[in-house]
Amino acid sequence: MNRPLTRISIGAGLIAGTAAILLGDVAIAEWAGKSIAPGFWLLLSVALVRGGWEFFRMLRGRGLPCRPVIGLVFVVLMLASAWLEIRRPAEILTWLYSRGLELYLLMIVGLVFTTFVAEIFVIERANRSTGEALSSVAWTVLVVLSVGLLGVFLAKVRFLSEDPMEGLVYLALTLGVVKASDIGAYALGTAFGRHRLVPKLSPKKTLEGLIGGLILGTATALVIGLLWGRFTWPALLLFGSVVSVSGVLGDLAESLMKRACGVKDSGSIPTFGGAMDILDSMLSAGPVAYVLLAVLTGPASAP
Repeated sequence: MNRPLTRISIGAGLIAGTAAILLGDVAIAEWAGKSIAPGFWLLLSVALVRGGWEFFRMLRGRGLPCRPVIGLVFVVLMLASAWLEIRRPAEILTWLYSRGLELYLLMIVGLVFTTFVAEIFVIERANRSTGEALSSVAWTVLVVLSVGLLGVFLAKVRFLSEDPMEGLVYLALTLGVVKASDIGAYALGTAFGRHRLVPKLSPKKTLEGLIGGLILGTATALVIGLLWGRFTWPALLLFGSVVSVSGVLGDLAESLMKRACGVKDSGSIPTFGGAMDILDSMLSAGPVAYVLLAVLTGPASAP
């Protein structure tokens, strides 16, 4: 099987499996009588932990200092903080928020302090340079923020509404735009790409591909949104175009990381590379999509 067909087959399988799990969550939520989604949380947890591990492996492979164990623990803690915010356990969140304490800020502060303490301990016990220790802190924090913090916004999109099906449509709208943009960029860039977009960073990306991704991503937003009947077409045009562009920026950001680490792919999924090669555009689009949806749906809908 040639590369495009292999890519389509694997992509279709991933989409079908993910859709089945997410639809199963809706059935579970209706049966339980409350908005729970065990399949979604499992998928997101596995994807983010795998993505974080790939990043740390790339850094270690290049000889760059980092703290994978600390980083992956805080990726999980970021997810836990998202779960707590979404589930809204009154005793915990009321006490914290009444004092102006945000869970995500506490996690970030804890991450920075923990990595610094770990490096200070190593400097005192081993002959490690202060420059290398500082680089380890920076790389570890960067990975956790790029994977864990951005990934949290996919959960916020999924639970933007208390209605399980409506929340799933918000997520489908976001991911549909991102993946359609990826497909449009790949298809038009492969067929008609002539003008390199960022040749030093990603030689295969072209201006024609960017335009193709923008067109298909925006068209997907219009189709999903108008069929759903939730937003006006100007709002969908705005959402589709902005989220498509944010996805491209995430793709380029991962290309920058891979260039710095001297690797072509983050993992070994045939034709796709790795988990981060699939997640990169979704992670960067998540916060943008959440902000736009929170504005478009009104403050009462946002968690």
